[in-house]
Parts: sequence; structure tokens; C-alpha cells
Amino acid sequence: MKTIDEMRAGLTAILHADGINLKLYLGMGESDARTYWLADFDDGATDAVCQQFVQSVDQFLGSEDLATLPLTDLDHRTDTLFMYDLPEQPAEFTTLSALVTDADPGMFAFDKHALSTVTSLAIKISSAQGSVLFFKKFYPISLVKRDQILLIVRGNTRFAVVDRDILKVTGGFEVVLLDGEFYINDFKKFEKSFAFEQIAKNAMQQVTNRIMALDLVDDAKGYLAANLASRKDIIRAGKSRVLNMPVDAIIAFVLAKQHQIGIKVVDGKLMLSSKGSIKKLYKLLNDDFLTSELTHVDYETLAKNEIGPPQAAE
Repeated sequence: MKTIDEMRAGLTAILHADGINLKLYLGMGESDARTYWLADFDDGATDAVCQQFVQSVDQFLGSEDLATLPLTDLDHRTDTLFMYDLPEQPAEFTTLSALVTDADPGMFAFDKHALSTVTSLAIKISSAQGSVLFFKKFYPISLVKRDQILLIVRGNTRFAVVDRDILKVTGGFEVVLLDGEFYINDFKKFEKSFAFEQIAKNAMQQVTNRIMALDLVDDAKGYLAANLASRKDIIRAGKSRVLNMPVDAIIAFVLAKQHQIGIKVVDGKLMLSSKGSIKKLYKLLNDDFLTSELTHVDYETLAKNEIGPPQAAE
């Protein structure tokens, strides 16, 4: 995974090199079977779209709060690019990767396809330094159809009717592919665009199975098995160090922080007696209960940046 500084450097090297080239691919169909067609631009349109899109990416990268994290560390923070690191990938990742590495698909032909059937856009920008691909979901609002009355200015005083469909290509992106790694900018849109539902269920089930195998909880009512918690919290728990700790140590911690954690311990197990207890369990597993070493005040945190080992004094 790249750091945000490496991400900025890699994108800047491509987007601000001499002689960059932009290609727009129009996606048709749903994610698991989406096909792409190359849009035919004249030189003026290519330059204009490229310039405006690069400006939008520069503006995005300019945020001082921007960071990168693995998707399996997904939490509730914003201004984050999440690198996809789950073993199972959406089928469309293969298709998008091919747009970077393989020959271009066929040309989008207006006598065979309608703009109203377009469901996504893929924008590839290339230079001698490499290529980067941006994915955007295409929404009907970005298409102005010819059956609407649309006027443009001709001269200083006269309007003229536009009698053809108009495709709007705006800035922004949901996913970016750089150096073989997919980074997600908007997780909610990603879930809908990439048929992520089943992949997420599989990942959550693996986490649930791992928790059950620890013999740590009493899930008599089946709330844990039903995954009654935030998808983000469940997936993030899969990489938690807490799952590698001795069960006795976890139980001892819960007993010592009973007022803060709020999960009952019965016969040496965590009693999951309500839907609320499942949420508390994942807060525990994600190590969201912290105590200040300075003030000794207890805190609950939804996002945290790990601090590395202390650096030697110069």
C-alpha cells in the first residue's frame, strides 16, 4: 500500500508529465458483467476533458487531511483512500485492469448503443511515466437527452436548439487504479457500483467463524451469527490484535472495565444477550476502548492512528 505522499507523487508524475493522453471508456451493464467501449474524441475535446479532470484530481489531492489505509482497517473517518486488500475481488477489477494493460476495446458506436445505457465511466490518463485509471459511476443526471428543450447561445442575442444528446464528464472519482492497486475514495458508492454485497458477506462470515472458534462468547440467541453490526466494524475486526490475545486476558479486561464496556461475563464467556451487546463486542475486538496514560481518563474512539516505536534522539 502507498502512503498518501507516495500516492501524490505517483499521480503527479503521470498527470503533470509532458504529452499526457486521456482515454474515456463507457461502461454498459452491471458490475459483474459490465463491458467497456472506447469513446471517440476529437483532439479539442480530449484536451479540454483531460485538463479539467486533472484539475479536479489535483484539488482532491490538495487536502492536508487526506490519508491512505487498507480496506480491512476501514473505520468511520473521512478524507481517506482505502486500498482494497480483501482476498476476494469484484469481477470488474479484472475488466478495469485490462483497460490499463491490454489493447483498447471496440469503439462506442451511436448506431449500436445509446448513451442512456451507459452505467459507468473509466478515465485512463497515460504518460511516459505510466498510466492511472479512474472509475466513476454514471448517473442519468449527467446525460442531457435530445428530447429535452436545450438552448445554446449563438452570437450576442440569438439562442439555438441543440438536437442531440449531451454527455457531461465531471471531475471526481469513486475508485482509482494505480500500479496494480485499487484505492476506494467513496465506500458507499463503491459498495453499490461493484456488487460488493456477497464479497462483504463472505468476509464477515470469516470473521464471525474466527470469533466463534475462540470460545470467547455465548451467542445463544444467534445475534453474532446474524452479523448484527456495522459492516465496517466486522471487517475491521478481522485484522484486530485482540483476536490473537489469550481469551483469559480478554475476559479479565472486560471484567475490569465492566462499567465502560457493558458486556456481562457468565461462566467465563461474554454474554451476547442483545443486539446492543454485539455492537459493544466489536468495539472491544477493534480495541476502541482506550485509557489516557496522562489523565487516566477512559475514552471510546471510532478512529485512531497508530504511533510507531519512539525515534532515537539526535
